[in-house]
Amino acid sequence: MSVNKIIIIFIVILLIFFGVLYFQFSKNNVPKSKVTINSHTFSVNSATTSAQQQQGLSGIKSLPQDQGMLFVFDTTAKYPFWMKGVNFPLDIIFIRDTKVVSIVQNAPAPKSGETDFPTYQPTAPVNKVLEINAGLVKKYDIKQNDEVTIKLAQ
Repeated sequence: MSVNKIIIIFIVILLIFFGVLYFQFSKNNVPKSKVTINSHTFSVNSATTSAQQQQGLSGIKSLPQDQGMLFVFDTTAKYPFWMKGVNFPLDIIFIRDTKVVSIVQNAPAPKSGETDFPTYQPTAPVNKVLEINAGLVKKYDIKQNDEVTIKLAQ
């Protein structure tokens, strides 16, 4: 077998390998769960473990317009949220079962070097929290007591 054929076979194998990796990782980054409020549906990633909840949206550069992160807790409580490591402002929607309990609009991203982060808490105990881009609560007229439908991916 000539050197040229070996190089071509090697390149083809590499392309197949990287193609499989690309499709595997791009598929996993697409939010699979859905949250609907006022006939508007957000595609969300779910944070159900303590590690996922601590990471939240920290470190990502931006969030597509109709996507978000849904924090799902096993018990109902007044969970405090902060914006450490978040690079853009958020609307935070606190949910108990299928109702909006309270809302924080336009929670600002921390300034560079900031170490004292404000916390945001619901007005009553909740078991879910939805974080979306700032301004969407106003845009979609989301209010306290609005009905929420959640479809978690399996």
